[in-house]
Amino acid sequence: MKKLVSLILAVSMLLTLSSVGFAAVVDPDTPQQSNYFNSYGIVMSTPGNGKVVISFSCVGVGTCSQLGVANYCVQKRNSSGNWEDVTSWLNGKCGYNVSTYAFSKNFYGVAGEYYRVKCTFICTKNGSSETKSYTGPIVRAR
Repeated sequence: MKKLVSLILAVSMLLTLSSVGFAAVVDPDTPQQSNYFNSYGIVMSTPGNGKVVISFSCVGVGTCSQLGVANYCVQKRNSSGNWEDVTSWLNGKCGYNVSTYAFSKNFYGVAGEYYRVKCTFICTKNGSSETKSYTGPIVRAR
């Protein structure tokens, strides 16, 4: 129950921060919002013993027939400082006939190693889809 409350608070914070970010002055060199997504992102936490909790969330423009993560891949920074895949592309999760969607996955890495997640968000409305590639924050497993 405690983990569920923590997850809900983390997703709520992400959505709150995203809406504040969009209210700020827009840099002309950054892409604008689409007709499909209002926001999307990843929050990662490291509770210990090498565990990394990956929380995905996205908000669509209105009700979407499909909204969520098509796939994702966990990467680790190697000794040369380059990112290497430690998982293959894994299936994500999607909600149907929703305007927001969030879910979490656990990854068990090695304490002290740095990890990030690459993913593809997907939104389908009125028979057409849009995808957004996204790379999440870097965390150090504890």
